[in-house]
Amino acid sequence: MEQELKLQILDPSPVTWEKICKFPLLALGEAPALKLHAVYYDSRDGALRRAKLAYRVRREGKEWVATLKADGQSMGGLHQRPEWNVTVSSSAADLRVFTDPDAAALLAPFLDLALQAILETRFERLESRVDCADGSQIVVALDRGEILASGLCEPILEMELELATGGPAAILEMGAELCAHLPLLPDGESKMFRGLRLAGLIPADAVALGDKAAPLRRHENAGKALSRLLIEQCQQSLTAARQHATGNSPETFHHLRKAVRSLRALLRFCRTLDTDKRLEGVRQELADWFHQQSIRRDHEVLATYWATLAAETGTEAAPLYTWLSAEAEATAAGLGHLAATILQFWALLLRAALHSDEDLQHYAEMHLRRQDRKLTAAGAAAQTPIEFHALRIHIKNWRYVILALGDMWPSKDSKALLKTLSALQKISGAMHDADMAGQHLAGLATSRRHGLAFHAGMLMGYLHAREVRQHKKFSRHWKRLESISRPWS
Repeated sequence: MEQELKLQILDPSPVTWEKICKFPLLALGEAPALKLHAVYYDSRDGALRRAKLAYRVRREGKEWVATLKADGQSMGGLHQRPEWNVTVSSSAADLRVFTDPDAAALLAPFLDLALQAILETRFERLESRVDCADGSQIVVALDRGEILASGLCEPILEMELELATGGPAAILEMGAELCAHLPLLPDGESKMFRGLRLAGLIPADAVALGDKAAPLRRHENAGKALSRLLIEQCQQSLTAARQHATGNSPETFHHLRKAVRSLRALLRFCRTLDTDKRLEGVRQELADWFHQQSIRRDHEVLATYWATLAAETGTEAAPLYTWLSAEAEATAAGLGHLAATILQFWALLLRAALHSDEDLQHYAEMHLRRQDRKLTAAGAAAQTPIEFHALRIHIKNWRYVILALGDMWPSKDSKALLKTLSALQKISGAMHDADMAGQHLAGLATSRRHGLAFHAGMLMGYLHAREVRQHKKFSRHWKRLESISRPWS
């Protein structure tokens, strides 16, 4: 069983490559680079791909090695799948070389396929073996080269941490240390997946998706079930971080914040199961990252509001829109630190799941009712912008937890509840945006930068007028929330 963490190198500069090569933890030393050339095979109609099998023959130094990889799991950069390797005499395709009973059984339906080369990889690899404190051994592979398919090429610039002996927590902990100090992010896409996309054999916008999460069972242990759910949300957050590193747009940033918010909400929900407080540091690190990124979120939202208002009023958008966009971009994304925190969190859960003596249904329903009471009390007391902002956070956290636990009530319809919570979240967000605009734009509106000052004043006035309407909408939806049945009732 292959278990490896793939890390994409975000900065292609020679200086960064040299820094990575010399990073002490990797122990790469002065070993010469190994030249690798791999050919991936499949039938014209993609029969192996449809069966979730990958077959390649790769030249490693003076030897050719045939490799078969079967379906497994790939999420958040951690790849876990069955793998068989056989030394062969040439790069010619021949599925019969795999004599292991399990591999032979998988390949039996495909032995007479007419195979053809579908893509190639050519790269140099620096390799080392690292001994971990827990006794695990990790093979480090630092790769630089290219993927070739259909006359096109795409660069390879990545690191693989493959578990030789021990448990997967060790490679996650090593990955966390590397992401904290080097421009690296976990990457769920294999070289073959990227090559298939380059060859046009899968859609250009295809993304590597992990397996569907195992359904929650009401009577399973609450600690184990919620640990598994937290790991799944760690994986989703890492995938969102990688997508944001690639896209770097308001949309990818919004998706990343939602993923981290959902993870934080579930972590808070599980707080009483963390009896020895070993996750307190993770909780604080995630909160710090989220709050630091709020400045970027605020400026991006204001830029969107202003673009709409400028279009509606025939006003030139550029000066204020440019200023807001520049302010947003000035906030460093901190993706490496975020990835390091999440990988460390994932490793902690693998080493020891949350502890509980209750089943999932009892724990979840008791705490959801408690959150319900707190939410109702906060809604009745909310009067000031600060109180409404706190209420908005309550609504978000409750909604994300209900979404995460939805499998528990398959026969109950929670759509009405979730729809109303979503509406309340959106409305309270718009109310918060008016207050947030005052914080960020008040100084600009009173400055001597006449064009910017006038536009900032326009936007503030628009958002405050909108806030009055949002208060009325909030009251209507809140009354609806009070009357909607809960799926756990």
